Amino acid sequence: MKKLFLFILFLYAFNASLHANKISYEHAMELQQNEQFEQAIDCYENFLRQNPNHVSALFNLGHCYLALGKGQQAIDSLETITTLYPYALPALYNAAYTRKTIGMIDEAIALYKNIIAFDSSYDQAQLALGFAYLIKGDFENGWLQHEKYLKRSGKNGDLLRNLLNSNVATLHNKLIFLHPEGGLGDSLQFIRYAQRLHDMGATVVVRAQKPLLSLFSRLDYIDHLIGPEGTIPGYHAEATLMSLPAIFGDTESTFPTDIPYLYAQQELIDSWKIKLSHDMYYKVGICWQADKHNDKSRLPIARRGCPLLEFMPLNIENVSLYSLQKYDGVEELENLPTNFPLTHFYDLDENTGAFEDTAALMRNLDLIITVDTAIAHLAGALGCTVWLLLPYATDWRWIHNRTDSPWYPNMKIFKQETPFDWTSVIQNVRNELISISAST
Repeated sequence: MKKLFLFILFLYAFNASLHANKISYEHAMELQQNEQFEQAIDCYENFLRQNPNHVSALFNLGHCYLALGKGQQAIDSLETITTLYPYALPALYNAAYTRKTIGMIDEAIALYKNIIAFDSSYDQAQLALGFAYLIKGDFENGWLQHEKYLKRSGKNGDLLRNLLNSNVATLHNKLIFLHPEGGLGDSLQFIRYAQRLHDMGATVVVRAQKPLLSLFSRLDYIDHLIGPEGTIPGYHAEATLMSLPAIFGDTESTFPTDIPYLYAQQELIDSWKIKLSHDMYYKVGICWQADKHNDKSRLPIARRGCPLLEFMPLNIENVSLYSLQKYDGVEELENLPTNFPLTHFYDLDENTGAFEDTAALMRNLDLIITVDTAIAHLAGALGCTVWLLLPYATDWRWIHNRTDSPWYPNMKIFKQETPFDWTSVIQNVRNELISISAST
């Protein structure tokens, strides 16, 4: 009877332990889902002390570490899995992705190649390898690798490639249909390829997002411009705007960089010149927040918004600051200290159309300082001097360890050296702004 009692007591304690472990693991997942990553890490680590080989917990722990920019800890967690299961491809993939994210590009490329050698059908690794080459600045290998993704997604532009591979004269009078992919910034960046195709003799039809129709309507290299729902009766070839660099196989030496390739309305430029004529200081436009919905899908270390209050050190003698912010981020103006003078025009673009006032205002400013959003591309395309502020983890188009951009010769890049550290970025901007404003 005593032995039976002890056995029942053991089962009770064992089941209680299992139940506690389950609660601990589920609580960690809930914390992770709510982006309480520090607390989730503590919870996962406590759970793993009792369950050191729990693959899901190790995997999730790695994600939490990476979300906070703790790359080596993320790699260690994922490599614990691959030590147990050497061919656990999701863990290998995420270890490679972590390396790419924290700037270990060559190591990431080698690991992606190992994954593909083991399983060439692992699409995530195929796609990521292409982007790893691109962020390294190896466009030749990057576009070649990226072509695999373009073919699978139906974006390879095979008919256009065939025309380009033939005698250039074959483009004459051919109707080429270009349509958007990605966000407004992507269209602003890659619409320059419409000019190349037009100059090669093609008739270029562009479908654009509604906010860009007015801005694009002044581009004489677009033969026909249609809205999001617009259709055309027939065309000889088509492509998405974002696929065009790959279709052309461009490298840094061949990117189309004829700046400007976008233009503000001259009447509005003149109007804004009058409005700002009283200001004899060095005039700087700032934009601090990207689309929050888009940013929410990114790792925290890759989110592009910089709190407006971080810009306070830019309150410099002989410098005037103007807000270029629209929509998300405008609410931060409500808590702006009185000792931070920032001019904001609440009716910007309201009566003229999307980006119209903004573009004309920018043409009357000496410098644009912006986070990675459509304003950065608009400034670059207009030929404005633009300083781009980047988070620790960035998009492929801003090449790793570069302070310039092959896409925009008028751009200078300031990037976080450690995750979430906007303070150091703004201090570097302040130092350069003091120097440049004093010399003008």
